[in-house]
Amino acid sequence: MVAKIADVEVLTTRSEKEALILECNLIKLHRPPYNIRFKDDKAYPYLKVTLNEPFPALVITRQPKDDGARYFGPYPDGRALRETVNLLKRLFGIRTMTVVNERRKSGCPWRDTRKFLPRACLEYHLHRCTGPCVMAISPDEYRQLAQRVCEFLEGRAGEVIKQLERAMWEAAEREEFEKAAKLRDQIRALQSVTERQAVQLPVREDIDAYAFVSEMGLGCVQMLVVRGGRLLGDQHFVVRVREGQRVADILSAFIKQRYSSGVPVPQIVLLPVELDDGDVVAEWLSEKRGEPVTVRTAVSGVLRDLLELAERNAEQALREELQREEQERLSREFALRSLQMHLHLPAPPRRIECYDISTTMGVETVGAMVVFVDGKPAKSEYRRFRLKGAWMIDPVTGKPHPDDYAAMREMLIRRFRHYVEGNPKFTELPDLLLVDGGKGQLSVAMQVLQEFGLNIPVAALAKEHELLYAPHSEAPIALPFNSPALHFLQRIRDETHRCALGYHRKRRLQKALRTLLDEVPGVGEVRKKALLQHFGSLKALLQASVEELAKVPHMTRKAAETLWQFLHGQHAHQQ
Repeated sequence: MVAKIADVEVLTTRSEKEALILECNLIKLHRPPYNIRFKDDKAYPYLKVTLNEPFPALVITRQPKDDGARYFGPYPDGRALRETVNLLKRLFGIRTMTVVNERRKSGCPWRDTRKFLPRACLEYHLHRCTGPCVMAISPDEYRQLAQRVCEFLEGRAGEVIKQLERAMWEAAEREEFEKAAKLRDQIRALQSVTERQAVQLPVREDIDAYAFVSEMGLGCVQMLVVRGGRLLGDQHFVVRVREGQRVADILSAFIKQRYSSGVPVPQIVLLPVELDDGDVVAEWLSEKRGEPVTVRTAVSGVLRDLLELAERNAEQALREELQREEQERLSREFALRSLQMHLHLPAPPRRIECYDISTTMGVETVGAMVVFVDGKPAKSEYRRFRLKGAWMIDPVTGKPHPDDYAAMREMLIRRFRHYVEGNPKFTELPDLLLVDGGKGQLSVAMQVLQEFGLNIPVAALAKEHELLYAPHSEAPIALPFNSPALHFLQRIRDETHRCALGYHRKRRLQKALRTLLDEVPGVGEVRKKALLQHFGSLKALLQASVEELAKVPHMTRKAAETLWQFLHGQHAHQQ
């Protein structure tokens, strides 16, 4: 890292705690490449309870924010997270739909809009939602449910059960027996879940216990969650370990990443080693929790047993991860060798480039180049192309339609021209060039390679019957449907199609959202936003004078005059 430093900036803070918070914020903002990244920079999902809304919902998200909501997680297993959501819906009836009804938009009183409410959804009729969208529950009652959900996710199921028992007896005293029966069933379900999932420990504090093991450049951070003396579960996270990295540095980075995301902070953070900045981390966590938090190790007793249990789980999880990676490596290697055999290649293709076109009737034609290296996607090597496109006349109907062959030719010419000109983004040639299409696309690719004097193996995969076209074969190659080579080619083709289609949709959306202000010289995003916020509409903007335009924040007199002349010239032209 030091060899690549171009400049150093220093920000002075008032304390070590402020420096730690600043570090966390800057890492989240800039995502520097030399920081420790868990699971190869994969964003684990969180469970979000939107307490910042009148009717909180359960939302699965991968981007926690400081928005007033409560976040729980991260969850390495997405399936386990979905099962947790289904359990919470069944136990508490909290909503997962994110539709906002008109009552909440207008701010009308709760009971005044029952006649305007939408029809109840299927979740309500299946008793998996309390029906806030149809106002079947009051806002206060619903918020109490949301608070119980948060307490349950924090591991305080015992407190939730006591609250429900009190509510049950109160309902029975008011002779609301149907409501009391529902609460009784909810209590039994919660007791069943907690008895099945929790292990009792002779401690009363809330504890997150961590362990770390590493092998063959791969490390595993294991966390055990203890709430109120109950071992509720575990989570593990995989990280690439570079030579010389210390366990303390990895765990310090993990703790800062985890608790900066808004997840609940325990009373004790239990670690196998002392952190260099343990006191600062404890001060920061105490501020987030609102009461003292201890960051410590343990050499004996129950806490030491907890650390040893976490270490055993970490070793098991790492063994499974290494075994899975080895199986995936062997599978990729077998698929590449199978592909080599079918296409008569001199060696297994280490680098494969695949190309696809996306357009809507010739509008916003784009192309995508996707790269796989050693059987894995190399996303930093992906490239996208904005294409001019071309039209051709249908000999039968006589009507023009987009020329996909011309678009493919344009993209390939641009790619290999960059190579010839020494563009650093296109310096490496593929061992196999794959195009999405049939014999026509294959011919285009062969012609372009011949024009540049390149001898690169090329093939085309047609969607309809999954036939593989190659220059050496007069007839298309029909790979067996259980062939690893076919599955691998389909994966590359589908990834290329996804990339091209996503870029096309983005270009199409940008074009649809362009306004008249986007065409004004000297008016960028900041000025455009300020103008629209100040005047509210394009009609009001057209009626404004130069003086009124110049008073808008970020505008100057010269920019206001240019804008006024442009708008009135365009408006007069349209009239």
